[in-house]
Amino acid sequence: MKNVIDLNSAFGKQDAISFREISDGIFIVDIDNVFATASVSLYGGHIVSWQPKSQSKPVLWVSELVRFQQGKAIRGGVPICWPWFGAHPSQPSLPGHGYARITHWELTSVQTLTNGATELTLSLGKSDLSETHWHGAVRLTLKLTIGDTLEIVLTTLNESEHEVTFTEGLHTYFQISDIANIRVLGLEGSDYVDLVNHNEVRSQQDAITFDGELGRIFLSDQSTCVIEDSAFNRQIRIEKKGSISTAVWNPGLAVANKMDDLGAAGWRDMVCVESANALTNKVTLAANKAHEHHAIYSVEPL
Repeated sequence: MKNVIDLNSAFGKQDAISFREISDGIFIVDIDNVFATASVSLYGGHIVSWQPKSQSKPVLWVSELVRFQQGKAIRGGVPICWPWFGAHPSQPSLPGHGYARITHWELTSVQTLTNGATELTLSLGKSDLSETHWHGAVRLTLKLTIGDTLEIVLTTLNESEHEVTFTEGLHTYFQISDIANIRVLGLEGSDYVDLVNHNEVRSQQDAITFDGELGRIFLSDQSTCVIEDSAFNRQIRIEKKGSISTAVWNPGLAVANKMDDLGAAGWRDMVCVESANALTNKVTLAANKAHEHHAIYSVEPL
């Protein structure tokens, strides 16, 4: 698609959907249905915002200093990390967390479901980095169902004649009242790699609370996680399938100060709880097989 006129022509005028261009070549799909409002950037296949109409506050967090810029990941919402999570396994000069989040996606389908929710389907566009990374045809699609829950299905299809291996993650930023007010539950008793302390393997004894920078990747764990927020009087539930890693991250003040699109205050009202297949939890796909990474976000009162 080249412009908003093309998008409207392809998908028609629908009451719940509108399109806009926010910077050169970066298009946003805005959704306003009976359940929620949301916005999706075709650059990065990126869910920028989602707020059920039952909620007075957004569920997804976006930095006040966010920049929509070609070649730069969007700070906030749901960045898609694919086909590698973290640094590239053999070429550290390649962009962190892969190229899906800095590549333009194609919107292939828009529909209003019978219950009033909105379903979008996107396909990852071509990238020079895909030729560098893969030695065969591997396709990625994204299906979003936007209603009183947010449902994400990320599907990797190996169309090559040999098996492929990748890692992935939904690097989701959640809006919270303050990092001091929350607990993350569901990972008690699980081992994690402590990214802040020399990648030591440790065990999570209780609910996760925060008193500074925190970065943990829980491996071989399929747990549902809950973010309890006492000041907002709500809990955000993160359910997942096809994902056996969970990452929990908050940069803390010192690291946030070094990030020009986050800043000194932004770290206090966000937390990342990420469904992933990371580190040793690689996905190996045989030829002509598909893998689905499925996440559902919902909000309930405490």
